[in-house]
Amino acid sequence: MNLSKFSMKKLLGMAARAEIDSHKTYGKLAGRVNNPLLKEKFSLLAFEEKKHEKVIRNLFKSTYKPEAIEIPKAVDPALLPAVVIKPSSSLTDILYQAMTSELAAQNFYAGLAPRVKAEKKRMLEYLSKVEKSHYMMLKSEFVMALNFEDYAEKDIDKVVS
Repeated sequence: MNLSKFSMKKLLGMAARAEIDSHKTYGKLAGRVNNPLLKEKFSLLAFEEKKHEKVIRNLFKSTYKPEAIEIPKAVDPALLPAVVIKPSSSLTDILYQAMTSELAAQNFYAGLAPRVKAEKKRMLEYLSKVEKSHYMMLKSEFVMALNFEDYAEKDIDKVVS
C-alpha cells in the first residue's frame, strides 16, 4: 500500500495502534500455550511491541509537540495486518498471520524512514530491523509447529529429561 497518501501524523497513529494490538495478541498467546520456550518467545514479543508503542509515541511527541497522537480504533489490514485468533485457529495459522504482520511492519517502518530526518530516520530503520527479527523468530516457530503437530503443548523439560 502506498504510504504517501497518508499524513505522517496519521501513519504514526496507525503504527501505535498496530503495536498496541500486537502487544495484546502476543500476551494472549503467551498465556495460552504450554510449551515454556514458545511461551517465553510470545512474552518477549509482547514486551518488545509495548516498547515499540512507546517509541512511536515519543517520536510523535518530539515531532508534533504539543499535539496528542490520535490512535485509530483499527488499522487497514492492507497496511498493517493484525493477527486474528479464532477458536478454530491452529498454531500454524496464528504463526503465519504473525509472520505476515511482522513483515508488513518491517516494510511500513522502512517506508516511513525516508519521510523524516536523521535521528528519527534511524529510529524507524531500527524498528524495521527489529520487526524483521520478530519475523525470523516466528518463522522458526512456524517450522517447528509444521513439523510437530502438538508443539505448542509440549513440556520441553519432560521431553529432554
